[in-house]
Amino acid sequence: MNRKERRRQEKLKDTKINLHGELLKGIEHHKHKNFIEAEKTYLKIISHDDKNYETLRHLGILYHDIKEYNKGFYYLKKAVSLYPKITSAYNNVGVIHSSLLDWESARKAFQKSFELNNNYLPAVNNLAKAYFSLNEPKKCMEFALQANQLNPNDAIARLNIALAHSINGELELGIEKLELLKNDFKTDDVFNQLGLMYEIKGDLEKANEYLFESFKLSNENYGMLAKLIENKVVTEKDINFDIEERYKTQKDLPLLELSYLTRCIYALNNNKTNYVAAGDYLNKSNEYKDKYLNYDISNDKYLVESIISNFSSENLGLKQLNKSKEKISINPIFILGMPRSGTTLTEQILASHSKVHGGGELDYLVNALDIQGLFGLSHNQTDNFIKKILDFNQDQWDKVGAKYIEGLEKINFQKKVYVTDKMPHNFMMCGVIQKMLPNAKIIYCYRDAMDNCFSLYKNSFAKMGHAYSYDQVKLAGHFNLHLTLMDHWKKVLGDNILFLKNEDLIDNQKKVTSNILNHCGLEWEDQCMEFYNTNRDVRTLSLRQVRNPLNKNSLGMWKRYSDSLAILKENIVK
Repeated sequence: MNRKERRRQEKLKDTKINLHGELLKGIEHHKHKNFIEAEKTYLKIISHDDKNYETLRHLGILYHDIKEYNKGFYYLKKAVSLYPKITSAYNNVGVIHSSLLDWESARKAFQKSFELNNNYLPAVNNLAKAYFSLNEPKKCMEFALQANQLNPNDAIARLNIALAHSINGELELGIEKLELLKNDFKTDDVFNQLGLMYEIKGDLEKANEYLFESFKLSNENYGMLAKLIENKVVTEKDINFDIEERYKTQKDLPLLELSYLTRCIYALNNNKTNYVAAGDYLNKSNEYKDKYLNYDISNDKYLVESIISNFSSENLGLKQLNKSKEKISINPIFILGMPRSGTTLTEQILASHSKVHGGGELDYLVNALDIQGLFGLSHNQTDNFIKKILDFNQDQWDKVGAKYIEGLEKINFQKKVYVTDKMPHNFMMCGVIQKMLPNAKIIYCYRDAMDNCFSLYKNSFAKMGHAYSYDQVKLAGHFNLHLTLMDHWKKVLGDNILFLKNEDLIDNQKKVTSNILNHCGLEWEDQCMEFYNTNRDVRTLSLRQVRNPLNKNSLGMWKRYSDSLAILKENIVK
């Protein structure tokens, strides 16, 4: 031990009792959500002992709780680097990744925690949740059952068992287990998940009832409150505080909470048809969310330009492709386009066919290609992705195609011949899809530009989702880039892509439905016209709309907010 370390140890010996007492004091502040005092206390301890594991970990958790994720990562990763054999910090790193919806990174962190101690219940529970979010039914059930074995009475373990059933084709059993759980653990999360399951099932009355119960158990969950107001489940009479007054007196709230709170005021005004006030508060809400996310639209421009300049028919070798004549287990149907462009409706129509399983929004394409995402990539990530794709030989193309099909097989519980994938931003990869899966069918959905963009702008997506949507210039820029890219793919793939205009489907449902089925090689079935009666799980933002027949309610809705959307209108490509 050198002189510096000896001095450090002597200093710690003198302050050890005090530091432990300070840590307990900090944890108590933290527990009661006195975050400022908790932060001061933890930092004071770190100033005396910058290698104090528990303080580093709790400081990381604190920054997660107040949504300062970068600071949270800093302290938790420092804890991990100093003490790489302790399980808890890895688990906490995974929790931050999951809060940012980076579920693959979260899974890796939880896996590391689990490998160090496979009886550490938080990591086992979190692995089950990660596999649920990654749409890996068997792995989700595996870890949910393991957590249940470790502690059959643990509420989170029981909740995860229900979630696992819900994605293993047993939604009713998942609901049944949550109905039992809610009697033992009346928490907002249990009621929220129960409400979401009923929503997926299509029982909107039950869904609304339980989502309201969830809100009552946590009445500062402004994101939940905004959803309830928008769905007209809650009115001002049901809320025991004045929302506008709370906004005026609590402007020191975190940006994300301010975004949700002002969205509540937007929704109330929208329901009362006070569109000028609603538009003002919608803009405020999105300004807070955009400031929180700080999305760089220039990255998307670089990505689209790189795809167009590198992914020609010749570079991808598409002219040499032959449609396989061999019998294959699954024919994938990609339904893609901007979010809110009609992809969920198109999938619901196809999933009404006896030969089609509706897969929903799947991450299997990016997982098969092992890329970081389909938008928002840094320049370096884009360069690496482009180079990797261009370097693929035929054997590698076959492997990524097989990996994708393997993912579909895991969710194709009824062994249908066709499975849909309606991840909207797969439109970035049309040529790549055709190369890796020559038999795949591609349907591109589009609609009026202002209707599409307003639908994005007025919705709040989970955490980091569609971060370009909250600033009118960025939103218009992203939408315009998507048009440019689809022009490119049309030149490259021609009639291999069905261009499906939402308004045409509304105006001539039978003809356009027939075109969809013909494009996919499917024979006509009458039930495709009554898609709203189809008994299937729907897990997207549009799940309430597709339970109703076609209508024109959303056409031109943006015009109510015309003054508030002037910047968007000005920047959309005419």
